[in-house]
Amino acid sequence: MPHGNLTKWIDDNSSKFIEISDKIWDFAETGLQEHKSATYLIEVLQNNGFKIESGMADMKTAFTGTYGTEGPVIAILGEFDALPGLSQEPVPHQKAITEGANGHGCNHNLLGAAGIAAVLAIKEEIDMGNIKGTIRYYGCPAEETYNAKGWMAVNGLFDDVDIALTWHPFDFNGTWDFSTNAMNSIMFSFHGKTAHAAGDPYNGRSALDAVELMNVGVNYLREHMIPDARVHYVIKSGGEAPNIVPAFAESHYFVRAPRRYQVGELYERVIKIANGAAMMTETEVKVDFLSATYNTRENSVIREIYNRNMAKLGTPVWDSEDYKFAEEMYKTHPKNSFDTLMYMAPSDMKEELEQHKDKVLCDFIIPNYGNKMVLTGSTDVADVSWKVPLAQFSTACTVMGAPGHSWQVTSCGRMGIGHKGMILAAKILATTAMEFFSDPELVKRAKDEFKQEKDTYKSPFPENHKPPYHRLTEDKLQEIS
Repeated sequence: MPHGNLTKWIDDNSSKFIEISDKIWDFAETGLQEHKSATYLIEVLQNNGFKIESGMADMKTAFTGTYGTEGPVIAILGEFDALPGLSQEPVPHQKAITEGANGHGCNHNLLGAAGIAAVLAIKEEIDMGNIKGTIRYYGCPAEETYNAKGWMAVNGLFDDVDIALTWHPFDFNGTWDFSTNAMNSIMFSFHGKTAHAAGDPYNGRSALDAVELMNVGVNYLREHMIPDARVHYVIKSGGEAPNIVPAFAESHYFVRAPRRYQVGELYERVIKIANGAAMMTETEVKVDFLSATYNTRENSVIREIYNRNMAKLGTPVWDSEDYKFAEEMYKTHPKNSFDTLMYMAPSDMKEELEQHKDKVLCDFIIPNYGNKMVLTGSTDVADVSWKVPLAQFSTACTVMGAPGHSWQVTSCGRMGIGHKGMILAAKILATTAMEFFSDPELVKRAKDEFKQEKDTYKSPFPENHKPPYHRLTEDKLQEIS
């Protein structure tokens, strides 16, 4: 199997992939607004002979790039959305490029570019006749906000896929052996009647009272929901002035639980509380269902191949400049960050990991990270995992202990630490895809495991629901992951 040729090709062309990643980092566009990023990535794929389909599933920035006409079909998922307010120069201290502007605080620029590198490497192998099959890149917008992959799944865009591969930049190298919470994202807006808060408050009907009563009701609900569930909220609008009874108020809720059906049951109870708050205050409530995700399923057959290829390829090779940068940035990190890594590490590795607790850059591998736990966050990768066998891994692209969705992560994404982790991830994706292309029995094993799940995928969205473009001009988008 020509893994050496594959990884050499990626190394030989690494400067191109770093340029792709850096351009996406520079664009820094938030969910459903990644027009420059999507156009640029489409152009890269088109110039390399990929067949493009764009504007998919009612989303202008969703696309696929396909190369090959035979089976099996292997998908590599790409993301490219940024986060609001995380503008940051690639330096080891906090310094925004533009205050308040967007930044890649989850390194999706690296995620998407590694996928591009992998599919282009596989194209070379197809052209040389080393393998037969179809490689497809999925340009997936809005992972941080609106479950674009779920929309793509509901619209059948993964129905012909045999295997799906993806990864995520983090501060460690390893494969994932954990699930994530399923989730609903909902806006509750209450509509009442204004009045002078001192002169004739009895003529008013306070929408803010309704929001606050709903919050109180949900907080009492916490005693009566499963311990692993999560409900959290913010008040988006609560009125304009204290001497005016607010006629409008709005809150944004996330409802999470380890399984999709548990979210549905808890969500119905939250709806009842919202209706009760409206009844108590004689206001009206409008429910704006923004998005929903499933819990993630990780395929152990794919993870087995990831582990094997990670062991062969090793970890990123850091140089003195990387260490100098990391040592300076490490001073800004939470002191207990390594405790989180230890918490989810496999039990048979905890003692070994203790030896690494003072390192600023990860030079070790954690296979099967997560101990089959449920990560409390959520991701739209989960929806794809219910349509096709899928697994994920991480490579070290940040300084050890970098807090998620932070300026530290943004900074690392445009310098050597992030670049080296990205190139390694591209090699792991490409070599894993090669193994599945070369061995039909592996594909069968992954599919057989996938079929063991008794539940089937059903749309998590209400009937006739559409991606919530109406919110793009009203809100700074709120991340779900």
